[in-house]
Amino acid sequence: MGAPLDATDHPDNGRHVAGLPRPLAFVLSGGASSGATQVGMLRALRDAGIRPDIVVGTSVGAINGVMVAGSTDSGVDRLSDVWGEIDRDEILGSSSIRCLPRLFRTRRHLFPPDALRALIQRNLPVRRFDALPVRFAAVATHVAQGTPTLLLDGDIERALLASAAIPGIFPRVEIDGHWYFDGGVTANIPVRQAVELGARSVVVLDAAPPPADRDQPSNIAETLQHVAGLLMRSQISSDVSHMRGHCDLVELPRCTPQRVGPFDFSRSAELMERAYKRTRRFLTARHSRPSNRSSPATMPA
Repeated sequence: MGAPLDATDHPDNGRHVAGLPRPLAFVLSGGASSGATQVGMLRALRDAGIRPDIVVGTSVGAINGVMVAGSTDSGVDRLSDVWGEIDRDEILGSSSIRCLPRLFRTRRHLFPPDALRALIQRNLPVRRFDALPVRFAAVATHVAQGTPTLLLDGDIERALLASAAIPGIFPRVEIDGHWYFDGGVTANIPVRQAVELGARSVVVLDAAPPPADRDQPSNIAETLQHVAGLLMRSQISSDVSHMRGHCDLVELPRCTPQRVGPFDFSRSAELMERAYKRTRRFLTARHSRPSNRSSPATMPA
């Protein structure tokens, strides 16, 4: 990947990232349909010859991440194919009208996980964590404790379903006697978890859309979405700031426009290409910021 770079080299960002201390982790956020942007980011990183030693993902980032952990080259190509064909029914599997009786019956979720499970089964590179050539972990939220949990052994399919179990949308998932739902609730950008796995450097692939630029949401759905977004961005900002002193951290440019619905997959091809071009521009731009290289300090509380 190249030796650590001297400050006088004035490298481009791609050479800077390639020269960061190993192990290098790719950290992939949640973001529902905006996860298409991560495919473009991953393709640009691959084309620049930057490959991870560790992959950690939350929600859709876990689903994308396991493909890259299976094979950086063919995994990215497979993701491009999957995202180019995916639609709402392949994730949710049934109409909104049919899901309402289920909500009243279960009082917990709108959609069964069957369609998402089938999508995962069709595309998993391997079935168990220990068969992956690159170390991989999915992040889910422990329901009882309200804390993020690294899922990194056993059955991958079940771990991915847990990591992507959006509360109210999909049912919680039981693993080894514990219940989990979407990791984005507690660790949407799991930098801390990557460092816990031994990463000395982290590349962040954030698929979440930016906060809306309007002052007043126009209805209750927009209000709930706006509040959830504010809470999540506050948590992310705090977590990333805490971790800057404990690893070399590179955040790729976010490429998700504001007006993309969480289950609107009609713009996936556009988002992949947009993210690829923007990440390529970033990687070929001159690196001007000093490294955040860390010492083996104590993890923040």
